[in-house]
Amino acid sequence: MIQQFWSFLKQDPVLRRQWQAAFIAGLITLFPLLLTIDLYIDDIGRAMDGNRGWVKVGRPLADAIVEWLNFGRPATAVAPLHTIVAIALLSAVGVACARVYGIRSPFWTAIASLPLMAQPYALQAMSYGFDSLFMATALVSSVMAAILVHLINSWRTVLVALLLQLVSFSLYQPAANGFLVMTGCLCVASALGLLDRHWQMLSQRWRLLTSVVIYAGGYGLYRLVFSLFYEHKLNGYAAGASRLKSLDGSLIFKVGVSAFEPFQFLVKDFSYLPVLLPFLLLFLSYTILVIQWRSLPVLLSAAAGILMVLLLAPGGMLLLNDSFARHPRVLIYFGPFLTSILLQLFALSAHLKRPAWRLGVLPLVWLMVVMSYAYGHAFAEQARFEQGRLSRIIGAASVLRANDSDQHLRYLMVKGTMPRSPLLQNTIRKFPLIDRLIPPLLEGDQNFSYQQLELHGLDMKKRNLDDMQNDLPTSCTPSVETICTSEFSLYKFSRDTLYLELAPDLALKRPST
Repeated sequence: MIQQFWSFLKQDPVLRRQWQAAFIAGLITLFPLLLTIDLYIDDIGRAMDGNRGWVKVGRPLADAIVEWLNFGRPATAVAPLHTIVAIALLSAVGVACARVYGIRSPFWTAIASLPLMAQPYALQAMSYGFDSLFMATALVSSVMAAILVHLINSWRTVLVALLLQLVSFSLYQPAANGFLVMTGCLCVASALGLLDRHWQMLSQRWRLLTSVVIYAGGYGLYRLVFSLFYEHKLNGYAAGASRLKSLDGSLIFKVGVSAFEPFQFLVKDFSYLPVLLPFLLLFLSYTILVIQWRSLPVLLSAAAGILMVLLLAPGGMLLLNDSFARHPRVLIYFGPFLTSILLQLFALSAHLKRPAWRLGVLPLVWLMVVMSYAYGHAFAEQARFEQGRLSRIIGAASVLRANDSDQHLRYLMVKGTMPRSPLLQNTIRKFPLIDRLIPPLLEGDQNFSYQQLELHGLDMKKRNLDDMQNDLPTSCTPSVETICTSEFSLYKFSRDTLYLELAPDLALKRPST
């Protein structure tokens, strides 16, 4: 198999150049993430204790892959290796998407591949030192399954697509919705006559029917395997997140509200007009070219199809009781969508022999580059800003522990949130999304708050605040058992517990990441 693949690459050097161009473009665009982001949220706990834990959130295949890649247990931090491999895989699927549209130019293939890995919502997924590889592989699997739907000529192809969806669900469930997005966009492209002639294998009706079977079948297989072997391992977070909407008369209305929820976040995240303009320019160019290629009624049909794709893109997540769109990484399916729109525009410009229209996508590409570098720089600066405060907190805790002659202080309670640095606040004014991408080192009673403190040398066990809210001190008076600063207050709350309260005037309320 490997020999055959290598022989194929040697026979088609253009294909190799397409991948190389996409890979280099991905590395350049995501360079700040590779350089500055080491441990991101969930990475902290895994890097310290080596526990994998993906099966607890419904991703059993991720556990198996990390054990294989890391030469057994425990899991070890190897960032940014996983992210580099993720870029390589997404570059490969970008080439596959380009070939579907008959695009063979390495430069334009690289341009079209970038949204798969560097669109704003993908930045969070690519920030994880561990999970970036699994999220990328899940997206690659779902997109390739969608492409196979347009190649179906035997039951074996259907089976492969089904297994790819199972892999996608087993690695990162939201990425499986890339299948719906890519299938819908390919159907629109087929109706417009934009696909390479070798990819016109089935009628639209059969494509859609087969797609429903593959998506539902992949999820059904995933649920079957998980319920048989892993259901009992789910943690509270995953169990709560997977809770479905109640089956009553309001179900359709609730699903409709959930379908529009991503658009609400899009408005909030890109409310700064200059940042919105590249998207408007892209869709304006696309609109003009479709009208020139076909007609206004065809454009309206294509627009309706694209809108339907976006509304149905969340797939099964529309049935979840809790909001899903609040997590930027969940909207990873915007990558295949933007890639498809770019490729359709390239195909239109080629058919119309008007290559200059391709230049209309460059502002969007530049926006992705700028946002990636702004995010990376803001992340690094915020880390430096918080590290100073964290060092002072740990120093104060060390003083109180040193004064504890009985050495009983083993527990810690944390209240409040780290402030945002002036640089980050300025960046957020232009790119509000970045506020949701950068988690504070300390954020109240979250588990990773205690993990951060442990990572930096303060090894104290978590004690929940919930049962002690009425007993917490309301003012800070310096003493042998209390340290008061403008940034935080640290109390010896009881014989064995320290209570850390970050200054409320500095703690900014921020959305959950």
